Amino acid sequence: MKKIVLVGQNGQVSSYLQRVLNGDYELEVLSREQLDLSQVDSIQAVLEASAPSLIINPAAFTAVDLAEERQQEAMTINRDAVAEIAAFCTKSQTPLIHFSTDYVFAGDANEPYSETDATGPNGVYGQSKLEGEQAILAANAPAIILRTSWVYSNRGKNFYKTMLNLSSTRDELSVVADQVGAPTYAGSIADATKKIAERILEQGGLDEEQFGVYHFTCQGQTSWAEFAKAIFVENEVNTVTVNGISTEEYPTPAKRPAFSVLNGDKLSRVFGVSLPHWGTALAHCAAETKTR
Repeated sequence: MKKIVLVGQNGQVSSYLQRVLNGDYELEVLSREQLDLSQVDSIQAVLEASAPSLIINPAAFTAVDLAEERQQEAMTINRDAVAEIAAFCTKSQTPLIHFSTDYVFAGDANEPYSETDATGPNGVYGQSKLEGEQAILAANAPAIILRTSWVYSNRGKNFYKTMLNLSSTRDELSVVADQVGAPTYAGSIADATKKIAERILEQGGLDEEQFGVYHFTCQGQTSWAEFAKAIFVENEVNTVTVNGISTEEYPTPAKRPAFSVLNGDKLSRVFGVSLPHWGTALAHCAAETKTR
């Protein structure tokens, strides 16, 4: 049986990947205790001992605002650790699926970004993730980099759960209405990633023309305020009024991209995989919420 090593145990994407991969493959989930990405010198030895057929890395320093304070920690985990994983993959020719973010872009576009568009992160988090991508590409690792966005689910800390939690104590919420992107359900990410992993393992690795960056989000686009309204509709919460506000009215330590919609055509063309529309995925997430 082919062995998949999953880096990180408790994150949103890892949690859903464990659900869909368990049983079909030998799956080794490396918790922080087993593989601490802040201890970069030990990473290659841990991976070598695991002897994977495929590595999937959704683990990252994802606290966008906190990254502005803890720049070195964000760079160590999102850049330096990734460089070590990439070096192992190059040396052993082990294929890698690595997750990145829409925050590598400045957000000043008016149409969905393609993989070849110029990057320009606004903050430390986006810069650290971009430098992680660059480390993989510089190593010529047999890897694909999946840029996703606005990840949410019934696990961990995320916008979806925050909105539902606030709805139990508030009847009015002010939510940013001038940032546009694609909410992407971690369950949809896991389902699509499994299809890609199956393809890679079936063909015995990644072909060189498959290496590189792919955009990997749910289809369509919306604002945070409209997403909040949709969350309440899908969860049959009709006691909350959502008021749209500007980014200036809700300042944060890290600047967010105003527009970060990603074009997923390349992923569909190369791997025959696409994620559902964000509204469809939200309905699936809400159905799961009702069973919890």
